[in-house]
Amino acid sequence: MENKKHLFGNAATLPSFSHDDTKDVHQHAKCLKGWRLDFLQMSEGPFEGEVVLFELEGLKIIKDRISQSVLKKGELENASISFSVPLSEPTAPLVCQGKTYPHPGVLALSKGELPEIKVPAGLELLCLSMDSLCLVELLDDPEAGIEQSLEAPCFMPIPDGYRNLARLFEFTCHSRLLHDYTAVRCELRDDFLSQMLVCLERGEVEKITASARKRVVDRARDFIVSNEDDAMTILTLCRAIGVSRRKLQYCFQDCLGVSPVTYIRLYRLNEVHKSLLNGTETTHVQDEAARRGFYHLGRFSVEYRRLFGERPSETLRRARSHRVESG
Repeated sequence: MENKKHLFGNAATLPSFSHDDTKDVHQHAKCLKGWRLDFLQMSEGPFEGEVVLFELEGLKIIKDRISQSVLKKGELENASISFSVPLSEPTAPLVCQGKTYPHPGVLALSKGELPEIKVPAGLELLCLSMDSLCLVELLDDPEAGIEQSLEAPCFMPIPDGYRNLARLFEFTCHSRLLHDYTAVRCELRDDFLSQMLVCLERGEVEKITASARKRVVDRARDFIVSNEDDAMTILTLCRAIGVSRRKLQYCFQDCLGVSPVTYIRLYRLNEVHKSLLNGTETTHVQDEAARRGFYHLGRFSVEYRRLFGERPSETLRRARSHRVESG
């Protein structure tokens, strides 16, 4: 902790530099500037996250660390090209659009929606984003077709590349704090981009598309969301989307790593969590739980605490306290 304080202690004096420690998935999503994101916590335990953001002459860099596994989806807020790559070796494979990627790699996105990703617990990600025209101007060969290759989201394996980027990120943080000069920022920006371009030039680019099983899961989840206030059974869900229980089970396990029953519980607990985090003096835990189908309050409290590491009343108390402090 002392090292972190020393590293970022002077960050507030720099333009376009921020550092946030986060305590829940929704706060974390809001700290990722330049993105509109929605997170759903999948693994059990208190959430701890960290977001470091700075800019290098048109290149926005975000370090994103989370302690729990999450599902995340969203989109870039402007016409940018974005590259995301792990800064540490993942403890579990990345799952994107229902497909498992066993090796670390770069997720590239251009001017559109972020494909839904299941991120493993404990992962540190580095995200680089910039205007696509700026990237083309920096290329040695403007006709290289980078934009064309990134028209759809794609994945590029880099078994060892994350180690170089992790070292470069730490070096850049120190350099920004000690030598915040335009020439230094330009040099560091070009170093980051050269790492990404090496990956692109290898030609090992795989377009990301939703699998057939992912499309089944998406139909099921749309039905779950649209019937949030109703009692939900797997039989009702199967009839609504026209698949067998066995197929639904296979699809959820393959794409999300959980059963349909577990997903419904996780989704509804996350919705209660979100409501309590936005709670006011008129918000009551019992009402928010019952609205999502939790009729046994004692059992709900146990499940909620197991997933988020705190009682629902503590979440609501923390939200109210934060609202008072922020005015």
